[in-house]
Amino acid sequence: MSRSELEAVLDFILNRASDTEFGVITKACERRIKDKTVFASLGGKGPGAMARRMADELTTGVGATMENVRTSVKGFVADIIRKNAPEISEEELSALLDEYVPPAEKPGTRKSEVSPLPPEALLGMVRSFVEYSEERMAPSRQNQLWEANPRWQDEYWKAFPGEVKTLVKAYLEGEIDGDTFGTAILSVLGL
Repeated sequence: MSRSELEAVLDFILNRASDTEFGVITKACERRIKDKTVFASLGGKGPGAMARRMADELTTGVGATMENVRTSVKGFVADIIRKNAPEISEEELSALLDEYVPPAEKPGTRKSEVSPLPPEALLGMVRSFVEYSEERMAPSRQNQLWEANPRWQDEYWKAFPGEVKTLVKAYLEGEIDGDTFGTAILSVLGL
């Protein structure tokens, strides 16, 4: 962060932030301090590194391989399609599943045509989309996103690969729990 950016942040906090915005900033600072303490006790790794390590352990560990995640996602998608189109034939269902849930990739690879965005950027977009959808997003973050692009939700949704859209929809509709969603998203994005 440059000196001018730091000065702008401090000016906002000290002179222009509303009571609500200041409360959000205070809570964010408290959380950051708490996280730094927690992560320091775990070897100093931040949440991103810990998430990657946990995803690697899950992917290589107790049966939570990419193929298992893909099979679960394929099952969720099949159920959703059958609920919404009970008249669909097995051939049509199979064709839709192949389109929405592409074949699994070899571990450690990621198709570049899935999304031009880096997986870390997509993960951040998914988090923002879900936080907003669940009404957990801080007002200051909402304002930041709306000011940057009034149609940010639509743009994010368009940028999500098919598997990500399926997982987000299944989670927001209560068809999968948070742990399953988190593990599946990390695996799908190759993180």
